[in-house]
Amino acid sequence: MPSPTPPRAGKGGHNPGDVNGDGFADLVFEDRRGGGKTDLVIVYGSADGLNPATRTVTTGTVFDRRTGTGDLDGDGFADVVVFGEATPNRPYLLWGGPQGVNPAARPTSVRVPVTLDIFLHSMVLGDFNGDGIADLVMSLPGQSRSSSELVVLYGPFTRDGAPRRHTIQPSPAGGEPGRLVAGRMNGGHATDLLVYLADDGEQTPSWLLKGGPAGLSSQARKLNAGNAAAFGDFDGDGRGDVVVADDGSRNDEPGYETEPPGVDRVMTVYFGAAGRGPQVLGHIGPARAVAAGDYDGDGRDDLAFGRGAAGVEILRGAREGLRRGGEVIRRSAPAVGPDGHHLSDEQRAAFPWGAADYDNDGGDELLLAFTSYWMPSSASLWWATDGRRDESSFAGGAW
Repeated sequence: MPSPTPPRAGKGGHNPGDVNGDGFADLVFEDRRGGGKTDLVIVYGSADGLNPATRTVTTGTVFDRRTGTGDLDGDGFADVVVFGEATPNRPYLLWGGPQGVNPAARPTSVRVPVTLDIFLHSMVLGDFNGDGIADLVMSLPGQSRSSSELVVLYGPFTRDGAPRRHTIQPSPAGGEPGRLVAGRMNGGHATDLLVYLADDGEQTPSWLLKGGPAGLSSQARKLNAGNAAAFGDFDGDGRGDVVVADDGSRNDEPGYETEPPGVDRVMTVYFGAAGRGPQVLGHIGPARAVAAGDYDGDGRDDLAFGRGAAGVEILRGAREGLRRGGEVIRRSAPAVGPDGHHLSDEQRAAFPWGAADYDNDGGDELLLAFTSYWMPSSASLWWATDGRRDESSFAGGAW
């Protein structure tokens, strides 16, 4: 792959996924390489969509996983939160700017107001008080085995990683902390939060916490079990909705290998409009990964969910909610990798990774990804599509 070209210098804005502030969403992901290292790669958006020649690669640092992007210091440029950088495993910040992330800059450690030595639990970005500046929330064990806590770090953050303020509140899920998913409901500016319990393969319920001017509420609504979740405005009423779905995983302990009929292959849509009951879609899964976005530009968000070797199915947004129309996208890696490793149809299938407006045309592109979990060597493949044509595609692992 040719040497990278620098991104176009931006002036900043309000897009939580625009690292160089030029008005185009960017793609941030981790790429494995030899020696147990993981590079953080940023491929920048443009009027032509994602262009892998315009990229930043941060090497020499162990990044366990990317948490997300958002403007944490209020300068108009999205920043990147990662876990890693040697030990202990903890959250770090990479600051965005007119030229994107500086690959030579040392990551800034997040100042977390708890006394744990290692942070292996969930963290997610959002704007939980609706002030336009990103915040961080993390789920941590509580004082006992049957409790957990939510630590919310409110921006703006200083350049030495300190939040403006923080709160600590009991997790509505209790028990061992699990995943966190953030998004907006009810047409407000504040981000809401789904809180999960840790699971052992089984589908677990989630609790919905609303965001507002004071931050995250302490009152929670329990939702149906389903480990796949996404926020979007599926009925186009201007209020956000949230979907939870069975992702197909199962506990393999004897007597626990199945899920009840109300969970097994079930997808449930909870609408933001007051007084409207949920939409239940049965026999639709498993949804092995989900991504919400307005792919056809009709003002209603659609939902893409992975079905493994059966492809990626698109459910279209409609006034009544999500509508199944039999649309399936298939993208996959070659059957034989560059190291001669053979992949089954299931192993080589692409899955929904996310959605954003990478070319700033007013509509979202669905991002599909193949990552080489089954291959000894590093490789990844990426497709940005509207469901009908690919706007761009490229391979990682050779930066």
